[in-house]
Amino acid sequence: MAQTERVTCPDARNRVRSVLQPLCEKLPAHQADQLCQDACLVTSELITNAMLHGDGVSDFHAHVDDKVLTVGVSDRSTALPRTAARAPEQTGGFGWSIVRLLSTHVEVAPGAEGGKTITVTLDAARLPAP
Repeated sequence: MAQTERVTCPDARNRVRSVLQPLCEKLPAHQADQLCQDACLVTSELITNAMLHGDGVSDFHAHVDDKVLTVGVSDRSTALPRTAARAPEQTGGFGWSIVRLLSTHVEVAPGAEGGKTITVTLDAARLPAP
């Protein structure tokens, strides 16, 4: 879903839940819950990072193909995401690490009109069995 208006974390999470619903109905409850939680956390981190570090969200999409959720977030910055060095007492700074940990695949590509698009996949088949 291409966005010309502002995309918020709640909007994006709601879209992810909506596209996941048919898949989650086919999964055992604990796997469906885990997939939804992971997907919403990854989506929130991508949207937040685009807002904080990428001059805002310029596009957002989410879709499911078979048992794989794909989420894409575009922003206006060409700066690549990175894991920041942190002091032990510092709060925050975990977003990119969370995205990489929970996602099956992560791709960062230059945007067609500048900026970048980060596309991640979460594969329900990789969730632990009951």
